[in-house]
This record gives sequence, C-alpha cells and structure tokens, in this order.
Amino acid sequence: MSNTWAIVSLLGLIVVVILANWKNINVGLVGFAMAMLLSTIAGLKLKDVYGSFNTQIFLRMLGMQVLIVIARTNGTMKILANAVMKVTRGKAIRLLPIVLYIAMGMGGWFNLGINAALTPLLYVIGVEMGFSNHLTLGFCGMFNLFSWGISPYSMGGLNLAAYAAEQGYTLNLWAGALTSCLVGSIMFFAMYFYLGWHKMEPKEIKLAEGEKLEFGYKQIMTLLGFVAFVVMNLVFQVDMMVTPIVVAIILLCIGCGDSKIIIKEIPWNSLIMIGGMTVYVGIIKLMGGVDLLSGFIVKVANKTIAPAVMNLLCAFMSVFASGNGVVIPTMSATVSGLAAAIPGLSVPAMFWAVVIGANATPMSPMSTVGATALSYYSAAAKPSDEEFKKAFNRQFIVAIIAMLWSTLAALLGMYAMFQ
Repeated sequence: MSNTWAIVSLLGLIVVVILANWKNINVGLVGFAMAMLLSTIAGLKLKDVYGSFNTQIFLRMLGMQVLIVIARTNGTMKILANAVMKVTRGKAIRLLPIVLYIAMGMGGWFNLGINAALTPLLYVIGVEMGFSNHLTLGFCGMFNLFSWGISPYSMGGLNLAAYAAEQGYTLNLWAGALTSCLVGSIMFFAMYFYLGWHKMEPKEIKLAEGEKLEFGYKQIMTLLGFVAFVVMNLVFQVDMMVTPIVVAIILLCIGCGDSKIIIKEIPWNSLIMIGGMTVYVGIIKLMGGVDLLSGFIVKVANKTIAPAVMNLLCAFMSVFASGNGVVIPTMSATVSGLAAAIPGLSVPAMFWAVVIGANATPMSPMSTVGATALSYYSAAAKPSDEEFKKAFNRQFIVAIIAMLWSTLAALLGMYAMFQ
C-alpha cells in the first residue's frame, strides 16, 4: 500500500492512545475498533482484521491469569507477601527494599503473581513508617518491569518470543533476562543509596491485625500447582498454553478456588488490551506503518547506535502509552525490517531494546503502572493536593532518568553482553 496509508495507520495509533486515555476506554477495544474502521476504508478484507489476532499470546495470558487469580483469591500470595515482610523486621530493615525487590523480581520471572500482593503493601508500610516521600519504599516496586520484565516464564518474555517467532527469529530469553536485570538493577541500587536506605534505622512495621496468615491445604496445593507448571515447561518443554490452564482446572476441582469468583477476578481488561492491540498492530503492518518506522530508524541509525535509538523511542512512547499493549507489539514488529536494512545489526539486542525501553518508564504517572502506584499511595496516605502533585512529579522525573539511563546502556553495548 502507499505511504499515505502507512502514515494514516501510525496516526491512527496516536488517536487510539489519546482517545483511550481521554475517555478512559480500554485501549484494546479502541484499537480493535480502529482496525475495523481503517481496514474497511482502505479496502482490506475482514479476514485481514481477525487474522491479525494472536491466539497464542491470548491463550497463554488467559491460562496464567486464571492460575494467578486462584493463588491470589485463596490467600497464597498474601501469605507469601507477609512472609517476605517478616524476613526484614528489626535491624534487618536496611535489607527490606532488596528482599522485596528480589522477591518481586523472582515472582515476575516465574509469573507467581507476587507483585500484585506486595505492591499495595509498599505504600501502606511506607506511610506507617512515616515517610513523606512515597518513593522511599515504593521504589523497590517501581523497577519490576525494568529489571525483571523478560524471562522464559514471564508474560513479557513469552509475548516477545511470540513476536520474534512471527518474524522468523528464536530468542534466548535468559540472555534478555540477564540484560534487563543488569540494566534495571544498576538504577535500583542508585535509588537505594540516593534515598538513604543504606542508613535506615530499625523501625516498627505495622501489618494488618486480627488475621491469621497460615499455610493450609489450599495454599500448599496451589504452590505445588505452580511447581508443576514450572517443571512441565522447563523439563518437559510443554507449551505455556497448556500447563497453566490444566493446573488451574485441577486446583478448582480439588477445592482450591471458586470458579465463579475466579471468572469475576480475571483481569479481562489486560486480556482485551493485548488482544485488541495485536489486531491493530497487524493492520499497521498491512498498511506499511511498520516499514515506515523501520525506514526512519534506518535513516538515523547504524548497527552501533540502532539499539539506543530504538530504546529511546520505545521509552518515550511508554511514558504516555501502555508498554505491553501498544509499544512492544508495535515496535518489535520493525526488527526484521531493520535487520535486513542494517548489515551486522544484532537482532536480539534490538528486541531487548524494545522491551527494556518500553519497561524503563512505566513508573511515569501517565502510564498504567505509574497511575496505579499513585492510587495506592493516595489510598494509604490521603495526601493533600500539593503532596499529590509532588508525588506525581517525582514519578515523572524518575521515568525520564530511567529513559536516559537505559538509552545510555544500549549505546554502551550492554544489550549485547549476554549473546
């Protein structure tokens, strides 16, 4: 198709993001509607629209979401979160952010859903400890996607592998995991020392009273279910579409969850977001928008600076838009074109640049992760308008710093270290 339709498809993406945020509509729904509209106007066939839907990604996400919701609703995740808190009481308070950071990171790597349980607690505990700066403890959750957003078991890693496979590439996701962990952890520890946590004195940590958090039959079986999922995938190479949903159904059958509650608690918004946006990204490809973006990067980059340019572009986009729903599926689609146009380009480094760049800035208050963090802080602290504004600005500044640091890391060749 002509460059005109390529430009229209990219402008449509901007409209999708603005409209979804302005009217508070799921970006996946808006993306799907835009795909239908543009394909009709451009004369594409209806099969081109639904043919762009990535069934593999959707089913993998659905199975994992069901498994995670079971663990959350039957108390397994809350018990694990409380156990992490107990590890760093008293004089070990200086280790609290590190323990939380690693626990949440491992949870992210293996899709255990620990982040959902721990993230709200960060802001509650921070308020109870008397911190006026909500990042003083909240920062240990701000870098989860940045540091731990890629692994063979995380949804981000699995989605990336699927995007790469569509273009004929096979990625070593552990190489990406180590790269992301290194780049993100450097900034995490910079924040650790900047905020003075290494000098923190013992403080009393108040947790919810009147609630017994003990492992029982349901929690033990749920943990065994997660172990079975990891073993089946790691040892027996069973596809991620299969094990999570089978384990989840077994757990429901043996009484570890209520199916009616599970259906209500599944985050359908995220599933619709990913599903709808993969359809729209497919239309962007058909209309030449991906080729147009690739051509722009080819004009301004060579094999040395291309990962940095990609990282900067993805990080900037993620300040205002969903990384997983918009930035990663859109920009990862440009890699094959760039590899063909730029001799010697590291394909894995470009994919890492897409994900690490997109995951570097979600703490922006204008993104989903950042906005959620602000809502947790507001619920815990009930800040004044002035305090809320300061919190907003803090997160935005940290996001910009993360964008610049991740771009510098790409420019220094760190994205090709573990190839």
